[in-house]
Amino acid sequence: MLRHTVENARDAFDAGHANFWGNLIRLNNLLVIVNISMFFLTGLVAKGYFYTFYSLVCLGVVGVGVLIPTTLIRRLWYYWIFPATELCGLYFLVASVVYWINNGSG
Repeated sequence: MLRHTVENARDAFDAGHANFWGNLIRLNNLLVIVNISMFFLTGLVAKGYFYTFYSLVCLGVVGVGVLIPTTLIRRLWYYWIFPATELCGLYFLVASVVYWINNGSG
C-alpha cells in the first residue's frame, strides 16, 4: 500500500514538476524580498542577531538549487530537499519577526 502511494506521488510529480519548481522559486523570491525589505532596508538588523542571515542563507540555497540544472530535477526526493530548506528559512524569518515585535520595531 505504501509502495503504491509513493508511486502515485512520483507519477503526479513527474506530470507537473515544472509547476512545482516554478511555484517554489516564486515563493523563494517573495520571501527574500520580504526578508530584505523588513530587516535590511529599514536598518532593523540588530548586532549579534543572526536569524535573518540564517533565513537568507536557507533561501539562497534554494535559489541556487533551483537555478543549477541537473538531471535530478525530475526526482521527487531531490525536490523535497528544497521545500524543507524553504521551510527552515521561513522558520527563521518568522522568528525574526517575533524578535522584532518583542524588542520594538523602532
